[in-house]
Amino acid sequence: LPNRVDGTGFVVYDGAVFYNKERTRNIVKYDLRTRIKSGEAIVNNANYHDTSPYRWGGKSDIDLAVDENGLWVIYATEANNGRLVVSQVNPYTLRFEGTWETSFDKRLASNAFMACGVLYAVRSVYQDDDSEAGGDLVLYAYNTNRAREEPVHIPFPNPYQYVSSVDYNPRDNQLYVWNNYNVLRYPLEFGPPDPTA
Repeated sequence: LPNRVDGTGFVVYDGAVFYNKERTRNIVKYDLRTRIKSGEAIVNNANYHDTSPYRWGGKSDIDLAVDENGLWVIYATEANNGRLVVSQVNPYTLRFEGTWETSFDKRLASNAFMACGVLYAVRSVYQDDDSEAGGDLVLYAYNTNRAREEPVHIPFPNPYQYVSSVDYNPRDNQLYVWNNYNVLRYPLEFGPPDPTA
């Protein structure tokens, strides 16, 4: 890559890698076929470089995600008091097509992912942290299709107690998790679409 990277929130989408350029609030598109940087955009007002990371730190302030609806960037802003913000980004122009502010403090999440236009926040317990025994959960959801929070309380497997990346792959309906040097895959099952959506 032409730049150093902050965090673990990079993704591959349609032949390009998207990542957070080190020490900036910029996302970069790097074309894997031509091996050149083909775009860069500023995530306006995003906190960056360990200002509002996920619980584990790691300069994870700006996280990219992919789902059936395309490319997303998950972050926090000072204006939203460090709470999660999600924006849909056009993967070809890097223009922001929609932004939703949530009420969930990003620093309480271990990671987050998008699936079917819904932002899910994961809380996992880290090694030597007995304060939240049994607290490994998907504990927050924000539906961008309806612009509202939705109740969720789903147990989240955490066998190695150090989750640093969670990403959904819409091609195989699986979550890919980087957990203490181990790659884990969790198949997801979705119910029928809500007819009122």
